[in-house]
Amino acid sequence: MNLSSALFTSRVSCASVYQTASVAALCCPACGFPQEDNRQVLQPCKHLACVYDQEAAQFTFKSDDFKQRLAASKTSLSDELDGRTLSKLGYSDEMLALDLTRAGCWSRELFAFDFGIS
Repeated sequence: MNLSSALFTSRVSCASVYQTASVAALCCPACGFPQEDNRQVLQPCKHLACVYDQEAAQFTFKSDDFKQRLAASKTSLSDELDGRTLSKLGYSDEMLALDLTRAGCWSRELFAFDFGIS
């Protein structure tokens, strides 16, 4: 048994983001590309792995890599997507998950960005 892998589990960094009632789009922390147009229609960059609606408990976007990881894993989603679940899918410190809350409509979405994509 590899003791180092048992002691040091991979971790996905997560941060909560609160956005006031505006139409400003969330931008990718890696490339700066806005993830939505002015009508809040998703315009994903190559770093976006998935978008998960925390209130509806469903994905609104999954990259091809994310789909493959989800299909290959035996991970089940209960309610919310979080860093621990993303770690179970094989992501680690190259991923940043932003839990976005929008004021006005009070929606909560998790945007997961994969910095390992070049």
